[in-house]
Amino acid sequence: MDIAAALSLLSQAIGVVKDLRDIDKGFDKAALKAQMADLYGSLADVKIALSDAQITIHDREQQIKKLEDQIATLTSGEGCPICNTGKLKVVSVHAHPILGPAGVQEKTLKCDNCTHLERRIIEPDGRSKRR
Repeated sequence: MDIAAALSLLSQAIGVVKDLRDIDKGFDKAALKAQMADLYGSLADVKIALSDAQITIHDREQQIKKLEDQIATLTSGEGCPICNTGKLKVVSVHAHPILGPAGVQEKTLKCDNCTHLERRIIEPDGRSKRR
């Protein structure tokens, strides 16, 4: 059951409560007990519906988290400046041919959509330069 069904059942239970209030003192005990049984049944249905709704909400929250993780994975990486649709992925990292002893590295990035290739110099202090 969904939340709308639970609210409908709750409305029905409230209606039974109103009927109980309106019972004339002339009603017999059996009619009162029958109304009370209806009320208990309606409240039990509401409890089941709300429990089902809670499970549905939990499942949807898990599904949303999974989709958010997928979006984060798909959108990670720097966009390609040439095709504007691909992402630049690091394909190699090695010491710079001249400045390698000083800790400078050279990274090669390739677009996963087009043939664009980029080399970047990574300095020990964290700054990077494109080449």
